[in-house]
Amino acid sequence: MTATNRPKIPVDDRGLDEVTDDDWTQDDSPNRHFDRIADDPAAQAALNSALVEIRQHQATLAQVRKAKHLTQTTIGELLEMDQSEVSRLERRSDMLLSTLRSFIQAAGGELQLVATFPESAPVQLLVGDED
Repeated sequence: MTATNRPKIPVDDRGLDEVTDDDWTQDDSPNRHFDRIADDPAAQAALNSALVEIRQHQATLAQVRKAKHLTQTTIGELLEMDQSEVSRLERRSDMLLSTLRSFIQAAGGELQLVATFPESAPVQLLVGDED
């Protein structure tokens, strides 16, 4: 399915000057958009397609390691930690950037951090490397 014939996911594209005070009090349920999408098969298909595409560009540390055909033991040796520490590291949701950078380097990659802002182009962050 090409971008030109892909069903559109409904969006609210009104500007701030078009939003009334009543709009803020109507329905603040976070699921209201999902309910509307669930009622529209074309919108549901478009959402599912978008989610598949997003997932193709995301990976956990364990998935990165496995994609590079590395074991936890091998990563552990490169990071000077044991296999159980690598296992715990792969399951963490919060870690130091230096730890994440070391893991990615041990897997043969380079960590790049990019900040995105709605009003400007993405900015690559240099954390700890340069002033």
